[in-house]
Amino acid sequence: MKRTLSLILGVFCWLIMFADDMKTEQDSALNFYLAANYDEALRIYDSIYSLNYSSPELFYNMGNCYYNTGDIANAVYFYEKALALNPGDKDIKHNLKIANLSVKSKTDELPEVFYKKWLRGVMSIFGSDTWSVISVVLFILSLAATGLYFFSRRISLRKTGFISGIVFVILSFIFLIFANNQAKQITQNKFAVIFETSLVKSSPSEDSNNLFEISEGLKVEIVDTLNGWTNIQLSDGKEGWVESEYLKRI
Repeated sequence: MKRTLSLILGVFCWLIMFADDMKTEQDSALNFYLAANYDEALRIYDSIYSLNYSSPELFYNMGNCYYNTGDIANAVYFYEKALALNPGDKDIKHNLKIANLSVKSKTDELPEVFYKKWLRGVMSIFGSDTWSVISVVLFILSLAATGLYFFSRRISLRKTGFISGIVFVILSFIFLIFANNQAKQITQNKFAVIFETSLVKSSPSEDSNNLFEISEGLKVEIVDTLNGWTNIQLSDGKEGWVESEYLKRI
């Protein structure tokens, strides 16, 4: 038992030290960024990223650095990663929009049923963690409302507890679905960013027909992969094959 507690305490202390180190490193990188020394800031951010550390702030700052160095593909890539973790952040959305203006390939999104677009917009207000917390809080409130229904002697309070309990349970379930959906967008992300201007082919072969050209920095959806080739789909519905080395999954 003592060994287990010592191990838990040791891990906890290590996590605190690791978090402090990450904050110190990010503060140092931010100072270089504010001094317009983007290359040195990126060197520090890359060292943090290589440790598999992830946060919307880290990815957002990396996107800013890459944008200021003229690397649009990496800027879009890291803005998209930041947005996946914090889909409601207005600053990330704004900077991603600015970066996309520098992407040469322009695509229009296919029309979407209004209620799907509205629902997607609502879900993007918060990330999965926030939706999970809201769901748990509402479930606890539903338990409290249930207690009010069973133990209150006043009819009006019993009715309030009954109705509130049902509403809280339904909302808790809905927000749990939102949390699961947002989590899937991160763990099962099927999108990628093009890192080299490429010709899209009709099949996974160098000898196949050229369909159209795409530019670096363009976000695409991954449909399939085969023998070093990736079948991609653009937001306007166009589809074709590019060499997998030309893109990076978000």
